[in-house]
Amino acid sequence: MLHYDVVVIGSGPAGENGAIQAAALGKKVALVEKEAVPGGACANTGTIPSKALRETALAIKQARSRDAHGIELKVSSTVTVPELMGRRGLVTAREHSRIRDGLSRAGVEYFRGKASFVDPHTIKISAPGGFSTQDVSADIVLLATGTRPFHPPQYKFDNARIYDSDSILLLDRVPRSLAILGGGVAGCEYASIFAALGVHVHVVDSKDRLLPWLDAELSIAMQETFVEAGIELHQRLRATVLEPGDRDVLVTLSTGSRIVAEKVLVAGGRIGNVESLNLPAAGLSATDKGSLEVNHHYQTKVPHIYAAGDLVGFPGLASASMEQGRVAMLRACGDVRSQLSSLLPVGIYTIPEVSSVGETEESLAGKSVPYVVGKASLVGNARANLIGEATGFVKLLAGKGDGKILGVNCIGPHASELVHLGHAVMALGGDLSYFAQAVFNYPTLGEAYKHAAFDALERMKAG
Repeated sequence: MLHYDVVVIGSGPAGENGAIQAAALGKKVALVEKEAVPGGACANTGTIPSKALRETALAIKQARSRDAHGIELKVSSTVTVPELMGRRGLVTAREHSRIRDGLSRAGVEYFRGKASFVDPHTIKISAPGGFSTQDVSADIVLLATGTRPFHPPQYKFDNARIYDSDSILLLDRVPRSLAILGGGVAGCEYASIFAALGVHVHVVDSKDRLLPWLDAELSIAMQETFVEAGIELHQRLRATVLEPGDRDVLVTLSTGSRIVAEKVLVAGGRIGNVESLNLPAAGLSATDKGSLEVNHHYQTKVPHIYAAGDLVGFPGLASASMEQGRVAMLRACGDVRSQLSSLLPVGIYTIPEVSSVGETEESLAGKSVPYVVGKASLVGNARANLIGEATGFVKLLAGKGDGKILGVNCIGPHASELVHLGHAVMALGGDLSYFAQAVFNYPTLGEAYKHAAFDALERMKAG
């Protein structure tokens, strides 16, 4: 039997970074991946493919907004969704090469196959097709098998009329209309993408507002942009029955009302990939959502077995998963000081983008922390107008007494990039004076920070 200091199961962001970190600490590391290519859902079925489609949709929308006379844009009625993803193939191929090269340089041994526990320290690797197996033992195990779309049992997924958030990317053509069940991150991203492609989109969501964990003003602003884009919102409702027909799907809502759409996307969250792991043999069990419970070191109840990434639940972000895998292996290998940053930025790739880090107005009010708000609209921002996406705002939350940055909330073009400047200042303990005194290139989106800081400082003076 082969023995390793560390065995990592899964090659998504958490597994990749965890394996490389353990190897960098001098450990003998093996990584097991069941798919033909590395990268998990991030590179292959979710993050990169959906963002590739978004870039095409955004380019079309921006071009239409730039008032460039003599240029006509039209999406062919026969074009397939995979064709609209444009550079997806190039990007994913480069991701596969980057991951393989990184693991190889680190000295990580790579196994292709399905992993399952024989006992807490022994893992059986079954080669594709099940023609051969290899048992390996490990002192430390990192589980990073990720998640897949959850299929609510009341809906029949046929990938002809009714899709999940992975299979929707295989559409043979852009539909006339699309009903999206679920107002989470995936549902909101796909709603804005397909609306930008000219699809009539319905969003059915059970909550009072979309993404209610965001700053309320940010969430409401996103809803307003959806309505402006022609998206129909059906909130505080559920879809109870889906009836596929020859051309459309009849969707019955919890009130008894109905909507008709050519295709339906069920965006009902995700479930952990744990079925093949034989967790009971390791002394573990998963929740009903297939996630594993861990402590703040990402350690399961079996001390030498760690879990990271989407498999441990919230926040379910590729960026956080990378750090979770790395921190887990630092801890497992003896670095007791290492911990995950308390400031995790959230990037939502709707059109326009939404991004935030730190506190919201609601969280500060709940903690009874005195704060001041500073806002700068991007509607009049020269750079936003030049790129044809003059919408949204930058919103700073600062301590009412000292002006210390407590939270940054953005909606607008490149918000997921824009938030990082505020993130850095906040992480370094900075305050409003930095933005007020800093010199920003012109025209840039970043200069909105200066105007937001001035707005907050004026409010502080006013008491």
